[in-house]
Amino acid sequence: MRRAALPVLALAMLAGVCLCAPGAGASESASLAQAPAARPPARWVRVSVATLWVTPREARRIDAPASAVPADLRTWVAMTISQKRWLVGRLETQALYGAKVYLLGTSGSWSRVAVAGQPTPRSRWGYPGWLPTRQLTDVEPAAATSVALVLSPTAWLYETKALTGRVLEVSCGTRLPVVSVDDDTVEVLQVGGAHAFVRRAAVVLHETGAAWPALTGARLVKQARRFIGRPYIWAGTSGFCLDCSGFTHLVYRALGVTIPRDAGDQATVGRRIATRSALRSGDLVFFRSSSGAIHHVGLYAGDGRMIHAPNSGGSVRSEALANEPYRSEFAGGRRLTP
Repeated sequence: MRRAALPVLALAMLAGVCLCAPGAGASESASLAQAPAARPPARWVRVSVATLWVTPREARRIDAPASAVPADLRTWVAMTISQKRWLVGRLETQALYGAKVYLLGTSGSWSRVAVAGQPTPRSRWGYPGWLPTRQLTDVEPAAATSVALVLSPTAWLYETKALTGRVLEVSCGTRLPVVSVDDDTVEVLQVGGAHAFVRRAAVVLHETGAAWPALTGARLVKQARRFIGRPYIWAGTSGFCLDCSGFTHLVYRALGVTIPRDAGDQATVGRRIATRSALRSGDLVFFRSSSGAIHHVGLYAGDGRMIHAPNSGGSVRSEALANEPYRSEFAGGRRLTP
């Protein structure tokens, strides 16, 4: 999601190209320069997925489901290709249910926040953007000795242990405080403290403060394959919809590893892999535009193929690196596995 100069951005919107590394513009840089040194007040996301905008109050009528409480991402993503392309350059990122954000400012009924856990050089506090204030709460989620981390693209929370009475559909990467566990269900706490239940098979349990299991290429590829067929939407960082770097960020998050939010920044982590022949499963693979800037990222799946979220007209898919334009634009890989 690169914030490009206007002529390039206009071409990208027409073509549905995946530009996956936004950078701070002049107004963003000025805003950050004036940011106070003190830690801003914390808030937490109270909807399944909050979608962050470049500017407040720009959402269209068709974007109402994403801005509502509760948010309805399934309805929202059922847009035409042209409606999806309109979002290019207008959205920033997404924040998952229960995620901590830092409040940077307000404008009417909108809040400017930084999403903790989405590293970016644009803000020390996390990835910045605007969202409706009603999608936030100042009530901190309950502490717990373990969390249930959602692994499936999305998972429903239910009212009962028998998994009846749907409450909320949450995204992969969502972390829920655990109350109790049995063979089929996990009892968790919602934002605000209400109890709910989730299928045991949809989550992995993790003890708070414990080290996460070491990454392996096989685990990364298995997690990446869960998203095949999920629609591309610019700034998507959830199991409902994804852009290229939002996809790779979420794959790693689901395995307990935090990497930067944007492709250009992801291209600086781990160990550099210079050639296609040296790639191993689970490596991040990057692509340069004619200007030399990183504009796309995928996850290498072995056998000369990657899994990636290509553009506004497509969905997450497996594709050969030998296909154009990827063959010509290949800019190396990065490895975070041992």
